[in-house]
Amino acid sequence: MNELIKTDTMIQIDYTPSTIEIKNEAELEALVENTVNHYNSLTFSEGDIQGAKDAQSSLNKIIKLLEVKRKEVKKGYSEPLTAFEAKIKTFVNQMETAKEGISRSLEKFETKERDSRSLKVKEKIEDLCNALGVDPNEIEIPDRWTNKGAFTAAKGELTKTTSKEITDTINDIVSKKQTLAANKQAVESYAQAVGLDPFSWVRWIDQGHELQEVFDQINQVVAEQKEKLAKAAAIIEKVEKKEPVPSVPIDPETGEIQEEPAQEKEVSANGKVVTLKLKGSDEQFKLLNKSIVQLRIEIVEVTE
Repeated sequence: MNELIKTDTMIQIDYTPSTIEIKNEAELEALVENTVNHYNSLTFSEGDIQGAKDAQSSLNKIIKLLEVKRKEVKKGYSEPLTAFEAKIKTFVNQMETAKEGISRSLEKFETKERDSRSLKVKEKIEDLCNALGVDPNEIEIPDRWTNKGAFTAAKGELTKTTSKEITDTINDIVSKKQTLAANKQAVESYAQAVGLDPFSWVRWIDQGHELQEVFDQINQVVAEQKEKLAKAAAIIEKVEKKEPVPSVPIDPETGEIQEEPAQEKEVSANGKVVTLKLKGSDEQFKLLNKSIVQLRIEIVEVTE
């Protein structure tokens, strides 16, 4: 190996730059110049077409003679270089083949090392997750955590910077889970406090809605229900005062109370008895029932 690296010793080339010389260059140059001047001086008329063609043919023969000699010299000059290049390329290809084998070995070694580092990262994650009650599968491992630079050179352990980044990532997940749980509990308590089913509102938090956004929606629903309850109470009040009741059904889509004539059944000593036909959702009937209870309206069983 060391001997091969000593290129000055191992690669010895006997190379002398060649010189190509035209021995009668001055004579040839003069001949070409005279020939060019001769043919430049010629003029041809329409009746002397054959003479022009003969002159052109003569020039082509001289040009061909020069090109043939140029190519002959070039071939002889290039042959040693071509042979030399072929030999060197053969040597290089042999070296490249040997290098490919080494590259495959290095790749296997690097893969093995990365797998070893990845295992240490996973062990670190599992230890922290077990301590904090987090599923290790929730942690996405970026490539930088398993890079060689993420471990100490001496003992091959995680650096402080990498350990801190892993810890911060898991703590961030814990913090988000705690915030989510607290928000869900707050929504559940608030929904129950205003008389709403908390399940559907808690799902809003699971779907990624902000806590204040959910509270605003709950307040809007409560306000709408209070408005509907006030309308229902006004109708019941009219019934209690023996006033004509123009409407009672509630539209399930809009929550609006729609008018429909009430059927009077009988008048007792304790008050007027009427039969009402109502239409609405379960939540609307709950609100109406609360109003009936608050106003102490007696429910009379209809026998017909």
